[in-house]
Amino acid sequence: MISKAASVDEFLAALPEGERVLFGKIRAMFKRAGANVDESMKYKMPTYLVAEKMVGAFNQQKNYLCLYVNPAAVDPHRKALKALGLDCGKSCIRFRKPGDLPLDLAEKLIAGVAQLAGA
Repeated sequence: MISKAASVDEFLAALPEGERVLFGKIRAMFKRAGANVDESMKYKMPTYLVAEKMVGAFNQQKNYLCLYVNPAAVDPHRKALKALGLDCGKSCIRFRKPGDLPLDLAEKLIAGVAQLAGA
């Protein structure tokens, strides 16, 4: 969905509790991923950048939730993600409810994308 939030805090505050908790955890993962990771609201969603280059994002869509990361970070985990029933695009992992995304795997993806970006 297109958010009119001016900040990530405002974006999170508008979400239902389960989604707010999940995305709060994902936000923390991006912040832990590297000192050079900057948070912003680009493309009308929370976005994480290294040297002005997008390394990841998350968003709420009409029928699913999304985590976006560099395809090079997704590729090593693509089979595991699909085995869990998650829908994977080139750089987007789509899931229906907060509990569908394993947080340990999300942490690996985010750490991997930050490492690729030199964070």
